[in-house]
Amino acid sequence: MADTTPRPDAEREQPPRMPRWVKVAAIAVALLVALFLVLMLTGIGEHGPGRHMSGVPAPAVGLPATGSPPATAGLG
Repeated sequence: MADTTPRPDAEREQPPRMPRWVKVAAIAVALLVALFLVLMLTGIGEHGPGRHMSGVPAPAVGLPATGSPPATAGLG
C-alpha cells in the first residue's frame, strides 16, 4: 500500500536548481545588452559610411564618382 502520510516541507522534492553556467551566461548577455544600450544612447558607438570618409561627402547614389559616362568595354 502507498504511504499517504504527509511529509514535512524539508522532505519534499525540490525542482532542480539552475546550473551555474546558465546563470553566468545570462549575466554576461545582460551586461552586453546594457553596454550596447549605453553606447547607442550616448552616441559613442556611431556606425555608418560617414565614419570612414573623414569628412569627404559621399557621391550621389547611381551617379559615377568622376562625372564621366560609364565605360563600354568591347562594344564598339
